[in-house]
Amino acid sequence: MSTVDKKYCTGHRARLRKRFLNDPQSVYGYEMMELLLGYVIRRADTKPLAKELVERFGGIAGLLDAHPTERRTIPGLGPSTEVFLVLLREIIARYFEETVKKKTAVTLNDIAQLGRCRLAGCPHEEVWAAVLDNGNRLLTFERIHTGSVDQVLISPREAVELTLKYKASALVLLHNHPGGSSRPSTLDTETTNRLRQAMKMVGLRLLDHLILADGQCYSLMTDNLLA
Repeated sequence: MSTVDKKYCTGHRARLRKRFLNDPQSVYGYEMMELLLGYVIRRADTKPLAKELVERFGGIAGLLDAHPTERRTIPGLGPSTEVFLVLLREIIARYFEETVKKKTAVTLNDIAQLGRCRLAGCPHEEVWAAVLDNGNRLLTFERIHTGSVDQVLISPREAVELTLKYKASALVLLHNHPGGSSRPSTLDTETTNRLRQAMKMVGLRLLDHLILADGQCYSLMTDNLLA
């Protein structure tokens, strides 16, 4: 990059930052992307790459939800950028989780949103548990198992042990179906009801099992599939 180009990039980036700080909502989507990339790619004009990413992924959410292998196909996105994007995604997830924990009582919508923050774009199935006290306050939101692209183990024993560990009284189970339907399989329903019975035997409650897929959230409780 020539000296003139460097001066232009520096001046452009400074003007963009100033405009953003003055009114964050005034900047375009690609300009937001440009600002983000500027924290990692410091010695180049990031506008062309930012526009390419918006065209490819639709925006910041699409970029963050994309699998790392998909992002690696874009020239200009290297290891440092990948670390930055994963960090940003984790910050967002933890921000929302800490916000939900401050609530005196959480809703199923809160828990579903926690799951979306964690599992959007995840290429394999994972099981997470929202552990609640007697007043439905969130004590923890933790991953129980990681599975394959189309299957994951749901262990009644581990779910019960996690609930007892936090001296909690209830649990909401959540897992994802990558690229599939949000409706539960027969195995999902059978395993969930075995878990519910196991928890009931020790005085605990399984409030619901939520399944996330393609932006949708399916509730086994709402569809009367919990025995």
